[in-house]
Amino acid sequence: MRRFFNTTGPCDEARHYMLPAEARLPDLVPWVERQLYFVLHAARQTGKTTAMRAFAARLRERGDVAVWATLEESQGRTEVSEAEPTWLGALWGAAERSLPPELRPPPRDSVSTEPEGQRLRTYLCAWAARVNRPVVLLLDEADVVSGPALVSLLRQLRAGFMDRGVGKFPVSVGLIGMRDLRDYLTQSKDGSPVNPGSPFNIKAGSLTLRNFSHTDVATLYGQHTADTGQVFTPEAVERAFWWTSGQPFLVNALAASCVDELVTDRSQAITAADIDAAKEALILSRTTHLDALGQRLREPRVARVVQAVLLGDMQVPYDSDDFTYAVDLGLVVHPKSGAQAANPLYREVLARELSYRTQANLAEPWWPWSRPDGTLDVPALVAAFTEWWRQNAAVLEERSQEGYREAVPHLVFMAFLQRVVNGGGRITREYAAGRGALDLLLEYAGEKHVFEIKRIPARHASLQRVRGEGLQQIAGYLDAVGVTEGWLLIFDQRAGMSWEERLTVEDVDVGGKLVRVRGM
Repeated sequence: MRRFFNTTGPCDEARHYMLPAEARLPDLVPWVERQLYFVLHAARQTGKTTAMRAFAARLRERGDVAVWATLEESQGRTEVSEAEPTWLGALWGAAERSLPPELRPPPRDSVSTEPEGQRLRTYLCAWAARVNRPVVLLLDEADVVSGPALVSLLRQLRAGFMDRGVGKFPVSVGLIGMRDLRDYLTQSKDGSPVNPGSPFNIKAGSLTLRNFSHTDVATLYGQHTADTGQVFTPEAVERAFWWTSGQPFLVNALAASCVDELVTDRSQAITAADIDAAKEALILSRTTHLDALGQRLREPRVARVVQAVLLGDMQVPYDSDDFTYAVDLGLVVHPKSGAQAANPLYREVLARELSYRTQANLAEPWWPWSRPDGTLDVPALVAAFTEWWRQNAAVLEERSQEGYREAVPHLVFMAFLQRVVNGGGRITREYAAGRGALDLLLEYAGEKHVFEIKRIPARHASLQRVRGEGLQQIAGYLDAVGVTEGWLLIFDQRAGMSWEERLTVEDVDVGGKLVRVRGM
């Protein structure tokens, strides 16, 4: 069977193009040798499971009794009486699959007479004594355990930690999931602050998997070339890395779309244009990975972060558990310039997901938006939007998704534009914390059109200040994209303002560039 680009589940080098996931981690063997406990957290489909299964196999080769097991069956089982048996079953099943009989734990029912909340610890002690070798546990999906069950799991591991050693208790335990330990401790306490002394203050550190580098992407795609002869051009590799920032699932998904659907003739090279087409197909397909991303956006704690990033003029809660949570989920990153979407593809997905409902409810464009020669009639489009916004703003704000009320104008205008370009064209979105505006580049029929979206917040702002900032910002963006004309749309969110007071229509020359200012 020929290898292929994997987008579902752990990788298998016999079936999939893959890079050693362990190479993206620090060496964990010293952690095991020092008998340390640790947390590995990274976003969904980044290679955690592949890396930990490979690490367990590596430890077994050197003589350790190492097991990778998943705790996913205990999801939703918050009571210890329901969850604890699933942990024992997961350990037994994993040992049965990966260890010879003499190194497996005792039967699960051997601890049935022990009190609930002590059976896991007793079971692990008995296992360690039975094999008299270093026992190492790598517990995947640890962050699906919640409530009292999570507290019990961690307390039992903590109690055993004090006596850990060969013949006594597992010498090293890794908890693996999407979030760092602090976050799921907070969750287990219904959002209350965590007591640093309880119940799991024994971890030596929290680790994460880095994304693919540009070299990694080229190497991965090169495996396909070696197997089939089909080339990814250097520009295609560069484009794939740019869209994904090396996020492993996205890197594989773009390549899979190209070679399995868009360019099936192996004599034809994959180009940057093919990667762009694959990106659009991936977004429109609403894959499980991206759909899960969309579900996360509806969580209030995520909304608080994403809305601030989208608007660019709100304070981002950098020092909060909410921000850490959004980073752990892989939604945002925090470079020195300020929080932003984790990669350009996610930047597009977040905006389109949040505006999707509005876009879906828009009928076929009834407004004049194209000229006889097929180019876009932007003045007519903006005029139509202004009138439509006047009629529908109050209803749209009232029906807005929870947590995104202040971003309604931005999301609605993007939906309006997307409804047009679905017939051909492309929108590039630029937004980040501290940017102060949402910039849109619409490419249609060979022309480029620039829009900058700003708002006058309900408090602490004036039209003059926002207008002045916006003119400077859009002039810089026009320079960056090589366009001499653009639109600055200012949405006035101050209470008590009539439509006539909000409406602004003026054309301004800014350093030789024409900026059409429209307030509404």
